[in-house]
Amino acid sequence: MNKRLSAVRQQLAIALVASLALVACDATGAEETAPPREQPPVAVQVFTIASAQDAGAIRASGLVAHQRESALSFGAPGELEDVRVDVGDNVGTGQTLAVLRRTSVGADEAEAAIAAQTAEQNYERLRRLHESGAVSDVELENARLAVERTRTRVVLTAPTSGVILRRSAERGQVVNPGEPVLWLGEARAGVIVRASVTASEAANLKVGADAAIRIRNRDQLVGKVARISPVSAGAAGVFEVEVAIAGADGLRNGEVAEVAIETDVGETAVTSYRIPALSLIDARADQGVVYVVDDTGTARRRAVETGGVDGSGVIILSGLEPGDRVVSRGAALIRDGDPVTIAE
Repeated sequence: MNKRLSAVRQQLAIALVASLALVACDATGAEETAPPREQPPVAVQVFTIASAQDAGAIRASGLVAHQRESALSFGAPGELEDVRVDVGDNVGTGQTLAVLRRTSVGADEAEAAIAAQTAEQNYERLRRLHESGAVSDVELENARLAVERTRTRVVLTAPTSGVILRRSAERGQVVNPGEPVLWLGEARAGVIVRASVTASEAANLKVGADAAIRIRNRDQLVGKVARISPVSAGAAGVFEVEVAIAGADGLRNGEVAEVAIETDVGETAVTSYRIPALSLIDARADQGVVYVVDDTGTARRRAVETGGVDGSGVIILSGLEPGDRVVSRGAALIRDGDPVTIAE
């Protein structure tokens, strides 16, 4: 009887182990045949390559600026008693911009007043002699400067009409002779776009060439190349080009502009594009890699040839086409073939 019970127990144990083994095999098989989980799309931002440029035109990006900017300062040390303009203000020729109280005239006010009166009398005497030809221009100018040096208060005026671009001093601040207080963008010199081009592009440009200028939220403008820098800007190997804008009323310094400059070389002109620096990965010498989003929302790895860096981004000489959507923010988080969504 005991032997029979022992045999039954042994058979039950074997059956239990076999059942557990079958369950484990089924679970393993289920895991092996289960479809892989879909990776959620990565949110990225893209930069769209501009439409194809017209044949014979070179495209570049730059910033709007006044062609001539003047740093305005006092010729004597002192304390700023008043600053009457601010950044963005339009000013006219001769307009008072700031007033300085001199600190080097002398401690004795009575003595300073006498010195000022003497200098003014001397200037008037020399001015009359200058009218009769008895005194040179240099002597008259020295007399005028002597009057300026004796004044307790000096007025800074606008040498020409324009707009105040920067202000580096405030009321009550002590300034030194020649220390810039204000920067003036001169209206008579006009407004330009300062853009950067590669060496091969610069070789195909000439002063006076027509250009189309596009600025966001503004009508298209026209201009002409006013200057091509003869030397490259730093180690990037790019050259600065100034495009004078016709009808630049209302433009502000620092606005981003795209220019398309006509050339005489037709299709032999080198087409280049600029992309954000964040887009470029695995950069080596003049080679690099970017991710381009295709029509299915998939990131595809793309090799590109680079031509340096300027203030507008990385210059791409080949590897991209008009309409390509290049990943800018988020390029370091994705791999070739990853699904992405484009964030605004």
